[in-house]
Amino acid sequence: MVSSDYYIQDNSDLENKKLDAAKKHYNNKMYSDALRIYLGMLNMSASYKLYYEIGRCYYKLNDFLPAEEYFKKSIGMESFKNSSYLYLGNICFKRKDLQHAIENWSCAYAYKPDDESVCLNLATSYFTKGMKFQAIFFYEKYLKYAKDKNNSYSAIKTSIEKCKSSALEFLQKGQIEINRANSKAAIEYLEFAVKNYPTNFDINYLLGRTYLDMNDFMHAQIYFKQALCIDSKSLDVLQKLSSVFLNLGDYTAAYCTLRKLTPMVLNRQAEYLNTMRTIKELDSTFDSSSFQGHKEWADRYYDNNNYHLALMEYENCLILKDSMEAEVKERIDRLKSFIYPEERIIKNCFEKGGEFYTSGDYTTSNKYFSKIMLLSHENSVEYKMAKSRIVDV
Repeated sequence: MVSSDYYIQDNSDLENKKLDAAKKHYNNKMYSDALRIYLGMLNMSASYKLYYEIGRCYYKLNDFLPAEEYFKKSIGMESFKNSSYLYLGNICFKRKDLQHAIENWSCAYAYKPDDESVCLNLATSYFTKGMKFQAIFFYEKYLKYAKDKNNSYSAIKTSIEKCKSSALEFLQKGQIEINRANSKAAIEYLEFAVKNYPTNFDINYLLGRTYLDMNDFMHAQIYFKQALCIDSKSLDVLQKLSSVFLNLGDYTAAYCTLRKLTPMVLNRQAEYLNTMRTIKELDSTFDSSSFQGHKEWADRYYDNNNYHLALMEYENCLILKDSMEAEVKERIDRLKSFIYPEERIIKNCFEKGGEFYTSGDYTTSNKYFSKIMLLSHENSVEYKMAKSRIVDV
């Protein structure tokens, strides 16, 4: 007996049957039949998963406008862990819109960095744009995570290994010329090295230092910035880069670099006091609009998918004008998720894995610790710690 004017009907069994039927049609490549069922289900409920499935059906039917619409609706309900980004990237790529293809694939990479297809898509797109630093970065991610060692994998691996080997050979020659005090010859070798393998920290740092020794500050800043993209916490690079900016008269950039440097020299009294003195001198030269140049560069880098340098400049904006947090904080967080997704996932896996480990559920904890080992470097503390927690069950 119903004791109120309204009651809720349980349609869960019916929905499950419809879902099973739709999935069966989709797996059998009967996309129109699957779509009809999914669209009918909108009358009963709506979820980001349902919108995603509708988008997939339209995508498979090569009807990209409604596919894009439903993928965006799905993201509107769940903006993070959503495979819609992968398909949106594919749609943009088919339209030859590389900028938004890369942006959407970066969103997919942010929550699943070990997706080999996403890594390969990003690598080839960056290569097409002539952005070799980013291309090499994602080709190496693809090689790390690829499960299917097919002919394409072998060709890419051979090419990357050749680039790396050649770069290290030129690096050695450059170091020899530096020891001979032949900076011009050293730069020629190091320029060859960085063109072959731009993601190597040592090559970028040595190039920056050699140009700095020659007082060629414009070129020095290029390679110190690139080195900082590889290791954002390098004290030596930050020190030298601040000097480069001061010599170039780029005082806002020098100020921001020194501010990033300050926490690293807290225990070095003389250096800390000297740094704070310079910061104070520079601070008095700024006004409320000093951040604008950095904001323009940040937006320009972002639109060109150069997310490492975009992040650097948005952080500079926040240093120069902390009231900009509401405007740029979301973009800074977004960029960090594009560039450092493994850090967040590894942290979460340690927390979840630790809970199951403590409760004695080693089968489940092993999955989390194995994920950490997959995402981290073999020589890292995280890898070794996760490996020590693996239990035979």
